[in-house]
Amino acid sequence: MKNILITGSSRGLGLEFTKQYLEKGERVIATCRNPEKAKDLQELQIKYPDLISIIQLDVVDEEGRNRVYSQIEKDFGVLNVLINNAGIIAGNEERSSSFGEVFKEDFSRVFLVNSISPLLMSERFLPLLEKGENAKIVNITSLNGSIAKRNVGGKYSYSASKAALNMITKILSNDLKEKGITALAIHPGWIQTDMGGPNAPQQKEEPISMIIDLVEKSDITSSGKFLDWRGLEVPW
Repeated sequence: MKNILITGSSRGLGLEFTKQYLEKGERVIATCRNPEKAKDLQELQIKYPDLISIIQLDVVDEEGRNRVYSQIEKDFGVLNVLINNAGIIAGNEERSSSFGEVFKEDFSRVFLVNSISPLLMSERFLPLLEKGENAKIVNITSLNGSIAKRNVGGKYSYSASKAALNMITKILSNDLKEKGITALAIHPGWIQTDMGGPNAPQQKEEPISMIIDLVEKSDITSSGKFLDWRGLEVPW
């Protein structure tokens, strides 16, 4: 049984990761900002009382990261997979700003959540990952973070934050190689979630299942790669 820590698990991709890992019999530490409002997570806790731990966490909060670390260290002692899934599309979390509407506050918050927090999470939970066999850090990125594939305007803060996350993942792979910890940046596709919107062409079940399989099969030889949910490399 593996211990899987997932951020942003109350809805969308994070919730689907949680559900599918539980179905596989893995132990999930599901974190989100407002557990008391996470009805879907609460239902999963009723169904899988011995496999899921729901913990409050705002990934930008250092005290919160320390608290969650201490709890996992006490309860389980080891971490096998960290999925940095929590993210926002804009500073107001609802609408990405277009050119002429960009503010430094928006950029700062998006970078803090989407780019800096995954790095800080990786740093904080490294001691537990070091105890896990073939441990993985999975940073959920986006095709919007591919400079080579960018051919439209808009989404400045979101796209730049994901490009930064890709670079962070690559550097992490170099720093953690000798420790045997794999770091991956994975684009899940355009999926129908609150962030992806109703016009997205994909339902979430199949891509998340494919990502879980991809993570399971990955090892240090694939560390530092920018992949999509099918395992295909995405140009930087």
